[in-house]
Amino acid sequence: MASKPNVARLYSCFANGTESTVSMIEVSISPGIPTFSVIGLCDSSIRESQGRLKSAFKSSGFSMPKGHITIGISPAYMRKAGSSFDLPMALGILFASGQLYLPSDAKIYAEGELSLNGELKGTPGACIRLKTVRNMDFDYKIIPSCEASSAGIACFRGQSINSLSEVTYLFDGNGYAESEFPYQINTQENGLIDISALKGQEKTKRALLICAAGFHNILLMGSPGSGKTMAGKILSGIMPKLSPEELSDVYSMNELVSGDASLISDERPVRIIGPNITTGKLIGNAASLTPGELALANHGILFADELPLYKTEVLDFLRKPLEERRVQLVKRGNMYSFDSNFIFLGTGNPCKCGLLYEKGNKCRCNEAEIKRYLSKITGPFLERIDIFSEMRSISGADMASIYTDEDKGESHNYKEIVERCWRTERARYGDGYLNATFPDTDIKDSMRISEKALKFASELSEKEFFSARGFTRTLRVARTIADIKEAEDVTVEDISEAVQYRKRGV
Repeated sequence: MASKPNVARLYSCFANGTESTVSMIEVSISPGIPTFSVIGLCDSSIRESQGRLKSAFKSSGFSMPKGHITIGISPAYMRKAGSSFDLPMALGILFASGQLYLPSDAKIYAEGELSLNGELKGTPGACIRLKTVRNMDFDYKIIPSCEASSAGIACFRGQSINSLSEVTYLFDGNGYAESEFPYQINTQENGLIDISALKGQEKTKRALLICAAGFHNILLMGSPGSGKTMAGKILSGIMPKLSPEELSDVYSMNELVSGDASLISDERPVRIIGPNITTGKLIGNAASLTPGELALANHGILFADELPLYKTEVLDFLRKPLEERRVQLVKRGNMYSFDSNFIFLGTGNPCKCGLLYEKGNKCRCNEAEIKRYLSKITGPFLERIDIFSEMRSISGADMASIYTDEDKGESHNYKEIVERCWRTERARYGDGYLNATFPDTDIKDSMRISEKALKFASELSEKEFFSARGFTRTLRVARTIADIKEAEDVTVEDISEAVQYRKRGV
């Protein structure tokens, strides 16, 4: 039987970066001078809710009760921010004042910001919050209708409403209807270029295939106009679509940045950065826990064009995220992590005039100028790159074939190979690992590298002065080459080809 509690309890959730915490909201109304206080380390966006609630109540046919209203939001030791607490606070006040009757022992989850006219609005981080509570045991789960896409991607089931006035019908025994939330994926491929457009660059086409098949970092250096910049869109087009879990991760990050991620795409993200990028833009905003370019590129590609023009400190900053595949922000002494598991694709000219690799001694840069031009790209940074490929200007015949339809659809064939390789690698390692992301432990046995191939790799690495990291990355690339040709074991031939992509002209 419905009862009128002295203290109303509801639940909500708040997000800090990619982490979220379930919170209990307790509302007590006692006789006395009308006051309104919110306790529990809440910021101004929560403490200022009184004005929004008062206006929303009046617009929705309710009234702000007289007396002393105390709202406690736990855990009290954690700082909280955001206006998504408006709806649970409003419901708590309505329950505690008797304007709505709470079914006995009902456990209610609610979130959403209230406008002055009582309409319910979504807030950033909805997908992260709803993923946290989707499997929790609540009798009622109420969210704003505008968060339906976030709820669908988070696999959340509940009831969506448009305004505070609609809650009148939810608790009468017939009004609440829990359901799934469908969402629409944009299937249009935006600006993808078929790999057949990369004329006269067979080594680079092969390099891009290996890069995508094993999730390897790649650096393309070559002449102006040779096709380096189009490589980002080409690489994205030969990679598999995002899985539902990956889509959820990508959507969550975009939602934190924009507050609205209504356009849902299962294409892998391609984040393009330029020489003027700062470390702050890469890592994100610690004050608001907003992700930067590294986290936004998660499950996709971070494309850095004109790499020799970057500041050395920016490239050196990238070393740790490229190694650990995550980035960390520090806020008030607490550490927050964002996944940044992406393919790094760097491009650039090999010298100031860009003609160093051209035949016929076309380059007019002297050795000192070339060294100075490339000096910002340090050795430790290059150690994190798995594949290097040089590119030269294409011939007249290849230029003429750019606009023909011959070989169109070649990316589809490449994509099928990449998808097959990913299935093989994930079955081999488990937990979604690929050749480039599998932990270093026990690589020889896990990647099925024979003693003969391992000995050959060590001899070549010593001859080419590879470091231990370079040696390990060569083995990873060789494993990918073996997967492309569907071989169980890594052979000497695979090692030999992998070493060719390890040699660099930088």
